[in-house]
Amino acid sequence: MQPNMIRSLITLLFLPGGYAVAENDRNIQLDSVVVIGQSATSIEKDLAGSVDVITRDELEYEHVSDTLELFNKTPGVALSRYNQGIINTDITIRGFAGDGLTPHAKLLIDGIPSNLHNGYNELDHLFPTGIQSIQVFKGTSDPSVGLFATAGNYRVETRKNTDKVLELTLGSFNTKELQGYVGYKTGDFTQNYSLGYRNADGYRDHTSIEKIALSGRWQYDFENTSLALSTRYGKYEADSPGYLSKQQARQYPRSSASYANQDGGEKESKQVSLHADHFFNNDLDLSVKAYWQNFERERWVRLTQAGTLQNRYDDQDMSGFIAKLNWQFDPKWRLETGFDIEKQQVIEQRFGTIGQQRVRNTASVNRNRHYNFDTKGAYMQIGHTPNKMLSWNAAIRADQIDGDYKQFNASGVATPRKIYNFGTIIQPKLNAFLNLSDHQTLFANTGRSFQHPFGADAYTAGDTNARDVSMNDGWELGLKSTFAKQLNTRISYWEQKAKDEFVVIDGTGQNVGETSRKGIDFSLSYPILDNFSVWANVSKVYTSIKKSASTSQAFEGNNLRGIPDHTASIGSTYNWSSDLVMRLHVDRQGAYHINEANIGGKYGAYTLVNASADYKTRWGKVIMQVNNLFDKHYEYVYDQSTNANIVDSIHSPGAGRNFSISTRVDF
Repeated sequence: MQPNMIRSLITLLFLPGGYAVAENDRNIQLDSVVVIGQSATSIEKDLAGSVDVITRDELEYEHVSDTLELFNKTPGVALSRYNQGIINTDITIRGFAGDGLTPHAKLLIDGIPSNLHNGYNELDHLFPTGIQSIQVFKGTSDPSVGLFATAGNYRVETRKNTDKVLELTLGSFNTKELQGYVGYKTGDFTQNYSLGYRNADGYRDHTSIEKIALSGRWQYDFENTSLALSTRYGKYEADSPGYLSKQQARQYPRSSASYANQDGGEKESKQVSLHADHFFNNDLDLSVKAYWQNFERERWVRLTQAGTLQNRYDDQDMSGFIAKLNWQFDPKWRLETGFDIEKQQVIEQRFGTIGQQRVRNTASVNRNRHYNFDTKGAYMQIGHTPNKMLSWNAAIRADQIDGDYKQFNASGVATPRKIYNFGTIIQPKLNAFLNLSDHQTLFANTGRSFQHPFGADAYTAGDTNARDVSMNDGWELGLKSTFAKQLNTRISYWEQKAKDEFVVIDGTGQNVGETSRKGIDFSLSYPILDNFSVWANVSKVYTSIKKSASTSQAFEGNNLRGIPDHTASIGSTYNWSSDLVMRLHVDRQGAYHINEANIGGKYGAYTLVNASADYKTRWGKVIMQVNNLFDKHYEYVYDQSTNANIVDSIHSPGAGRNFSISTRVDF
């Protein structure tokens, strides 16, 4: 395939700070990584595909109620802003919905999983000041992760340097925020601490939040070994405004639903992990991690006027072990192998309440489920770089899922179930890079991933062979280029097809059938002047139900629900002087169907403009930020109906124009 044919396809990503190579060597390297920011961090370069990194300088001026909102600059990542207290935001990639009912991506913090049992991403035990970088991999060719990695993974690296900073922020909606980070190094011993506190009333009525996050890390370096202990704690309390009708959301976007006056709750997370790295020599190294974490959530929620207030409680204990070995056994050949295991003990409860108040009614049991859910996986990857033009790696991964489940009624009588027999889930992977010229690299990947039924849908009292996981086969082809030593681009076309995909339709978990997702991404970065750079990206997504399951015949040929048909961003950075930096960010998201029947219209499209300015002082910085500059209306919309022929949409408006000012002191 000729380069001009490839350019006609595909996607491109951007690099506001310029491509991270020396000025005298602008050749494209054998990777497809795009860095958003000025300085790179630890980056996975063995993956051929859409690998995007947001670095420290692009994170440090952000102030958000939900930490997942930091992903809004990443190409191809869509945000679902529920704005419902502790259930506030989730992120999606590769044509999957953001309503939490189709888990599809793995979240790792310093290599430790941070997904709840149902796949929700949990990141609120971190604040931006404690984060070094965010990395997103979109695709099916990463062998290092299995569970939840249907469409890719998110990797967050925390700060481990010796900076010292304290920042105070005041903003709209009575927002008050304090962030701090300190790092110390004495000989071979390193200590890192971060804290964050946020208190705000929120844009809508009945949306006050209080959020705290604390973390500490202690590392000792020996001659060839490093040992580290990491701890994190987070707590998030919030009221919830409930959902509005379409008319109410348009006329009174700042209002709270009258029936939701008791909605709200709190969540708490704890994590302890041990990290050990040993270098046998320059060609062989071993990394192991062990962890324990707990996610506890309690919500009081009433979704509609006709509904009743519910108490929803989750208590999830997770412990695991991860090991990875790298061996460069020949200058041109390398081997990587890994193993991971995780054990989950989950309590999921939904009870009625007394008098529509925050009082649990133990006689009214909607759910009282206790899960044991165990996963283990292993992989082996062989890589070869025969010359400067070509590099490839191939891998095989295998996963197994086990566990059991009990459902308790109001009298405490248990009904046991066994997990479906999913067998050993085999997933082949392949990545390849080819330098077409000094300034163009062609990349391609293919791989298989899986999506499993979760919650009670993973268990049965009957035939354990009656249900299987959904197998996903994907591939991507792209081109990364540098033109005139200034314009950096990445362009790619991707497809992903699933057999027997599991989703929740009209409140019931089921296999929707055979589905197809594909997309075209285009991005660029252009440093127009020494002090002025621009970047842009657009991702177009197409989804369809190719072959319906027997229970969903009417959906065949329709689009999947909850998936924006495109995302786009345009940004610029202008260094007015050595002390003043100004940024502009335009964030665009397309509309989506709210049900598999594709009736009732499309919702969710928006264009938001955000701007910021940093002024450097002798003691630190003053940062001014405005979000939604033109006060545009946007909303999250969901179809609450349980009838495929009826639409009962509920709406949650997003925040209007808001400002913040921060003072940062560097010690």
